[in-house]
Amino acid sequence: MHFRPRTILLICLFLLSAKANSQTVAPESPVARVQAVSSYLEPHEVVVGGKLGEFISADRRGRISELPKWKDGQLITMFGKAAKDHHDKMDWYGEHGGKWLYMASHAAKHSGDKEMEATVLRTADYFVQQQDADGYLGNYGPAVRLTNDAISHKRSWDVWNLSYMVLGLLQTNRYYPNPAYLKAATSIGDLFVKMFGDGKHNITEYGTRRGVSATVILDPLAELYKATRDTRYLNLAETVLKEAEANPDHRIITAGLNNLDMENVGDGKIYQIIWNVTGIVKLYEVTANPAYLKAATNIWQNITDHHLNITGGPWGGIGKHMECFNRKNYWSPYGMVETCSTMSWIQLNKELLRITGDARYAQEIEKSAYNALPGARFPNGLDWSYHSFNNGSWSVANFNDCCPSSGAMALEELPALIYSRRNNGIALNLFTESEATIKSGKNTIKLVQKTQYPFDGSIRLAVSSARKEAFPLMIRIPDWASDAAIRINGQPLEQSLTPGTYVTINRTWGSKDLVEIAFPVSVRIATKLEELDGPQNAGEIYHAKWFAVTRGPLVYSVDGLIEGDQREPNLNMDVKDAIQQLQESVPAPSEAPAYVWRVSGQPELRFVPYYAAGGMKKGGWRLTWLLSGIDK
Repeated sequence: MHFRPRTILLICLFLLSAKANSQTVAPESPVARVQAVSSYLEPHEVVVGGKLGEFISADRRGRISELPKWKDGQLITMFGKAAKDHHDKMDWYGEHGGKWLYMASHAAKHSGDKEMEATVLRTADYFVQQQDADGYLGNYGPAVRLTNDAISHKRSWDVWNLSYMVLGLLQTNRYYPNPAYLKAATSIGDLFVKMFGDGKHNITEYGTRRGVSATVILDPLAELYKATRDTRYLNLAETVLKEAEANPDHRIITAGLNNLDMENVGDGKIYQIIWNVTGIVKLYEVTANPAYLKAATNIWQNITDHHLNITGGPWGGIGKHMECFNRKNYWSPYGMVETCSTMSWIQLNKELLRITGDARYAQEIEKSAYNALPGARFPNGLDWSYHSFNNGSWSVANFNDCCPSSGAMALEELPALIYSRRNNGIALNLFTESEATIKSGKNTIKLVQKTQYPFDGSIRLAVSSARKEAFPLMIRIPDWASDAAIRINGQPLEQSLTPGTYVTINRTWGSKDLVEIAFPVSVRIATKLEELDGPQNAGEIYHAKWFAVTRGPLVYSVDGLIEGDQREPNLNMDVKDAIQQLQESVPAPSEAPAYVWRVSGQPELRFVPYYAAGGMKKGGWRLTWLLSGIDK
């Protein structure tokens, strides 16, 4: 990447500002220098039902329960001395330990499952016992771990794996406080400081993807600082960003500030880039450096505008590495989404929603939660796809691949995001059958959501305040809900309901208030143009018009192969006529209305929600984008 002198000057000023900010943060200072707009609920405050609850419960019975047992506990015992001392390969399997702690500690606390809780604590205790005197708590042997200066670490995942272990230990300590867990996490952080804090070891030389898989250390460093107020972690994070900015193959802040495409950061690896951005958002909260938030929101916009799949996951993989961004002006119906990328996308939007309160971030979480994420999981709660396709078949990842753990982590993020505390009130961010119990001083407020969402747009929200209390209730209006309506105790809400924003209801709430929300759900058609122009103004080489069917928050797909063997025929019809041709085949209030398309001279097509198309089984085919064949 090449930059003008003015841009370089701005970068220098940004780095000086960052350094100044880090020096002013003292241990006795408030840990956050930016007041987040929202705070999410604790696990015990939320009960989740509906389709989301079904997904989460199945995964707890499957992936989360089975991972510690898989192959006699291989993904856990690899951290033991007998295994790691002889391990001489630079693999990423060590990420599963920290990932599992992160998701399982939340699952145990949220569900109240005592058996799962015992497994979490037993496993966390085991990890603590395996930590070396220098703080190392990974699965690499001495010959290949990050402390060996005699070898190259450009193909290493050691920093990556240790970063997940920090997050897992801190999450476990949050729900099950134990000084040993916090000390184990900070000891890893101290090892990071010792290795990279003095500038002798450049962090971008310690990870794959041109260093981008090592600079994810920003996230655990921010969390360590928030947990301890130890400015060494914050100073190291600033050093990491400085080294990233000095690396022509990295420069993620520069790319964000200058609205450059994410394909050109590192090698364009989606999962790692988004995890870096999540860390940058967290650093914004504790430094108040506006460049961090500006870069992050610009990167979010770049991904949303050019690299986001209709189902909500960041996509890539056509003509290049299967896990990397394509060029920004390229689109294909065969784009693939790595489940890890969907997880990191949900986590980035989680942080941006918390910091800013902007409804567009909740919108993206919902899109992924009801489409891309469940579209990668299998009903047994155990298996996940590594990549999922708009137009393509279901595939099953290996148990110890990265994506099954990432998918389970993403599901565990969702319960806390349904409701949040905001501006001395409560925000309703996601819609699903659920309950929340929220303490407000000496008062207790209970919210009960009754709904068939996402299949139906009617929501009954019972608000019960033990004592009468005035507080704002903020309800998100989905960006597709153009004719939304709200009634409170039977009376219409006389306020503007703008799609893509929150409506704020200020009133005194009693013990039996009812908010009735109506989001009219209708079938809509999305279109895309696949095209390629020749060089030197040679004119168009080809173009093809595609369309897809959506209904409310759900993306629909043709269920199975057309006539058993065709991927997609040329339907030779104007997409404007598509809605009129669809006929509902499963009457409401069934779980998910299906649609059939009967057009003279064309095969009958059956549309069901994306996550269910293809029978949710290995080899099952989904057809989301259809070729229209008429240029109008």
